[in-house]
Amino acid sequence: MEQLTVYSHAKVNLSLDVLEKRPEDGYHYIRTVMVPISLADRVVLHESPEISVTMSPAIEGPAEANLAFRAAQLLRDTTGYAGGASIHVEKAIPVAGGLAGGSTNAAAALTGLNRLWGTGLTQPELIALAIQLGSDVPFFVPSRPARVEGIGERLTPIVVKRPLWLVLATPDVAKSTGNVFRLFDELRHVDRPDMAALEAALAGGDLVAVAAALGNVFEAVMLPRHPEIGMLKRAMLDLGALGALMSGAGPTVFGIVEDETAGRILEAGLGSLNARTSLVRTIGGDGDGD
Repeated sequence: MEQLTVYSHAKVNLSLDVLEKRPEDGYHYIRTVMVPISLADRVVLHESPEISVTMSPAIEGPAEANLAFRAAQLLRDTTGYAGGASIHVEKAIPVAGGLAGGSTNAAAALTGLNRLWGTGLTQPELIALAIQLGSDVPFFVPSRPARVEGIGERLTPIVVKRPLWLVLATPDVAKSTGNVFRLFDELRHVDRPDMAALEAALAGGDLVAVAAALGNVFEAVMLPRHPEIGMLKRAMLDLGALGALMSGAGPTVFGIVEDETAGRILEAGLGSLNARTSLVRTIGGDGDGD
């Protein structure tokens, strides 16, 4: 029986802006700079008569609601492939943390099964399928630093001259992404991030300028309602982070540091706070061998 193991990496949003809604379906247009990071789930794919998904540790809910399951079904339905696959995901990415754990698993299922099944879809064809699964899924098909626009389907590669070392901290905060969008729509004023400045800083490898250009419009929704997120940001800055930001719709916060050593010091300093922490680096940039 054929088997394939792939790693589905998490992401952080270094900048995130939410724009108007599409009139035809009410989906929001977005503009965001996303980078994949070294934190990853391990996804093992086996050929099998039917499609099945298991998770370790287990996550409650029907298989049909799992994005990796839906990705496999979509690929099979699109290509007419006659078989199936068992998909086992060993989770390392926090669930519902703003790091797109479900979306990256879906992309891993799409790209991995395209190889395992020999269905032969091109990357643009896989991206076209990915957008049917969620706005973050297309990014993980190439899984490279990019500006992401539209409803997630427009990917423009960006230059990241040097890998960024980041400390992640995920507090125990429950949230619904749909509700975060709804609350965002109620805001009267939004401070928009300067994406051009961020991209220039990334291309130049200027960590101080990168930190200064971080921005996420969803912080205006989440920080007033969940003070522990703001507390983590302040703690990171007090402990020497160059900048700190909530990723996606939260609640994970990341802090940018000078190097791995500074990251280990920062992570150790966060030990007394009630958050799951990890030290990671960005991958897939021009100055990175990954």
